[in-house]
Amino acid sequence: MSLQEAKQFVAHFVIGEYTPEEKAAFLQWLSGATVAELNIIADEHEALHDSWPLTTDGPSSEWVARLEQKLDVAVDVAIDEAIETEDEVEAGEASIGRIRYIGRRVWIAAASVIVILSAGAYLYLSQKGSDRALEMRDREASLTNVFSVPRGGEQRELTLPDGSKVWLNAASILKYPVTFTGPERLVELSGEAFFQVTRNSGNPFRVLIKDAEVEVLGTDFNVMAYEDEPISRTTLVEGSVKIESGKRSVKLEPGQQAQVPYPSPGVEAPIKVLSGIDPQSVLAWKDGNFEFDNADVRTVMRSLARSYNVEVQVDPNVPSSLPVTAVFDRKLGLAKILEQLEALNIAHFKIDGKRVIVTPV
Repeated sequence: MSLQEAKQFVAHFVIGEYTPEEKAAFLQWLSGATVAELNIIADEHEALHDSWPLTTDGPSSEWVARLEQKLDVAVDVAIDEAIETEDEVEAGEASIGRIRYIGRRVWIAAASVIVILSAGAYLYLSQKGSDRALEMRDREASLTNVFSVPRGGEQRELTLPDGSKVWLNAASILKYPVTFTGPERLVELSGEAFFQVTRNSGNPFRVLIKDAEVEVLGTDFNVMAYEDEPISRTTLVEGSVKIESGKRSVKLEPGQQAQVPYPSPGVEAPIKVLSGIDPQSVLAWKDGNFEFDNADVRTVMRSLARSYNVEVQVDPNVPSSLPVTAVFDRKLGLAKILEQLEALNIAHFKIDGKRVIVTPV
């Protein structure tokens, strides 16, 4: 079972459309999954938590114990790595908080995977989570609502409790509180979204993304932070935003874009700022279009894969140096778009069920 198949099983499990063989394959996959993969599955679980039915026929207690032991080791490794990193910077309360935060994120996210298939272990895990993982309450504790668009889904619009508006692209998840309280308005994004933030100088609006944070008072901006992309892109349309990543921060002006690469663990990500960005090009997705400007074929295919819920297999001999500049209406459908891409003579495209195979010209 692949990671994508595991995610599909989670979706099927929610509505009860799965076979015992599929469940057994999922359990086997979980036993060998990395912590990063477990976190992805846990996020899938969280995104569907409102309709999630805890089962009564979960795995055995021995299976739960083995997976729990694996997660405990992962937490210890994560904390050890955090300590090594913190030794290189100024020691203090913030350092300890960061170490606890890392341990909390790894353990809670991964532990929820066990809850997916084991109702009997729920109370036990919750009690242990209180002892170990919930020791440090942080800002994410209030993010209880989940607004999501699945792979292949249509763009959706949401009004947040403060009146701010959000448009969410395919394969995206936004977490936010029931009400905004305290000194900040905090949300967490995985994927792509366009924000129109209601101005409130006393309560800055913050968007948590992978390896960075976006802070605004009231403005219009787009954030693209997919897990399967090599970088995140924050583009300012109107107003002012500040991007923070590690110890680095930059302020953007309208028409600028901040790019933050996803670095290796323990490596601080640089922030690259581009000017002269066309907002209409960046926001083409919001109107149901794809607009590519000198994009390489792999970037193009990742975008199409999310929008049409397909897997893409790119032959390593397909050159990434050939730029794609084109605009497509999503309503054309995948087959027609691939036909037009092939006419550009950059690669050959073949649809095989739910998979697209890309080969050299």
